[in-house]
Amino acid sequence: MILRVGWINFINTLPFDFELFNSYQDIKKIYGTPAEINKLLNQCKVDIGLVSSAEYIENFEKYLILPNLSISSFKKVYSVGIFSNKPLEDENIIYLSRKSKTSRLLTKVLVKLVFNKDIEYRDLEEYKDIDKKTVLLIGDNALKFSKKFKYIYDLSELWYRKTNLPFVFALWCVNREFYEKNKKEILFFYKLLKETKEKFFKDINTLIKPIGNIPKEYIKFYLKNLDYGLTDKHIKSLKLFSEYLLQLGIIKDKPEFSFIEV
Repeated sequence: MILRVGWINFINTLPFDFELFNSYQDIKKIYGTPAEINKLLNQCKVDIGLVSSAEYIENFEKYLILPNLSISSFKKVYSVGIFSNKPLEDENIIYLSRKSKTSRLLTKVLVKLVFNKDIEYRDLEEYKDIDKKTVLLIGDNALKFSKKFKYIYDLSELWYRKTNLPFVFALWCVNREFYEKNKKEILFFYKLLKETKEKFFKDINTLIKPIGNIPKEYIKFYLKNLDYGLTDKHIKSLKLFSEYLLQLGIIKDKPEFSFIEV
């Protein structure tokens, strides 16, 4: 059996990249943006994947979470934000990246919660003249274009200021039906992810290299600033995020947070 793993090729997934240490012929990476991986797991076209936390919240009946693993941030995340050349208070339109469901929904929650504004949202179709718009950017694009903007509203920092909790951007999730038939394989992969994360941060100085115009030291700083755990505080944050989504009418049902057995 080949385990199909939904994989996001962003800098922030490097600590989970098991291929840095070993090559496993029975594990196949299937690449995509966060939004694409959400869709693939939802449609059972991958078996397990790193998906937007909002995907789990909206479709929790379909998935189980791998415990103790996430992509989260206390305070600043640096790679998820609203970027503008004028104060957000003076803006009426925000262009949203299509790449992440969680960040799109978090933007809507925070604009209402922090700024108490009703704003028009449009999809970001292209990056030409991006500095003339107010935009939600995520991942490597946020790092790449940040110097073009005067105002940067870090979504994780805004969330932390409001809640005193980390924000969970992504979770490792497995399709429930697949898990019930393949518990042994999923447990093996779970242990592999945990070991990879530990090895990565132990050897980070030798593993990190410059990526494009992003220097090695900044990548190291960025990754060390992220949080890859999943504690009671993280779950509390996910539940609070879910409550805000319910209040805004974005979701209809309160999610349950269910995990694989380890």
